[in-house]
Amino acid sequence: MLTRLTVAATLLLGLAGCGSDDPGVASSSSAAAQAGCTDDTTSGRDGVNLLPVAPAKVTLLDPGTGDRRLPAASPELATPQSVTLITTSSVQSPGSTDAQTVTVPMQARFGCDDPTDLEMTLGAVTSPDDTLADQLGPVEGSPAGLAIGPGSMPISLRLLPADDAGPEARLAVEQSLLQALQVTVALPTEPVAVGARWRTDRTIDTAATVTQQIDATLRSWDGDRVVIDISVDETPVNSVFAIPGTDATLTIARYTDAGTGQITMDLRRGLPVAGTLEMIGARELVGTDPAQPLIQRTGLSVSWR
Repeated sequence: MLTRLTVAATLLLGLAGCGSDDPGVASSSSAAAQAGCTDDTTSGRDGVNLLPVAPAKVTLLDPGTGDRRLPAASPELATPQSVTLITTSSVQSPGSTDAQTVTVPMQARFGCDDPTDLEMTLGAVTSPDDTLADQLGPVEGSPAGLAIGPGSMPISLRLLPADDAGPEARLAVEQSLLQALQVTVALPTEPVAVGARWRTDRTIDTAATVTQQIDATLRSWDGDRVVIDISVDETPVNSVFAIPGTDATLTIARYTDAGTGQITMDLRRGLPVAGTLEMIGARELVGTDPAQPLIQRTGLSVSWR
């Protein structure tokens, strides 16, 4: 299952939205807000938190019909990208439901001399949870970075957390970004046309180690924008469920997690500009007493707009 926020012995962990290239969503210095690229990088900075993104293997199943083109990135260096990410994760157990929504506006700029480096400035991150919202205030203006590989594939996330932000706020931002990046569709590195189909496979190691399969179909290609239909399915590689924050484990008796959606990518930009993905899952976990399994329903929603 994708990275999720832990609540007690449960693991919390979607996608829905649209993108904008309007500058100024995220807070930054006036000079940075005007620049379309940056010579600064979070790579190697003191205190940066480096978070690897599970690598994806891309397999082209059908190149589509008509004129084929290579969906290669052509980074925009004249203007920054402004986009807002919204994630909602939930775990429903007998007698309780835990859910968390985090909204992360950000402004992203490629490295002027390194198009594989995307530098981001976080805006005013919010949550409807009052306690979390109070801690999120200092996050505004925090820098972050993303290493990008072939096919616009995210490789690793860099976060430089605000000193005054609480631990819950830092974790919420980290998980919101990782949730979204781990369902990002990598593009083929060979020419394709509308109707092309490909598959990405990842192994994600969290409380339950799962194999994630994303089936993608190129629905349309207009200028630099590609619209892709996606379906996601996750399957555990074994029966071990590690209870977060402890050395204890449970046994996975049953498990399902799947969803569908659509995402729009602009080949000039480093982050999706629009998209919707909704995932629904369930799991049955068994402890020392097989007669009393823990049955949970999970939900994930991630939105770019």
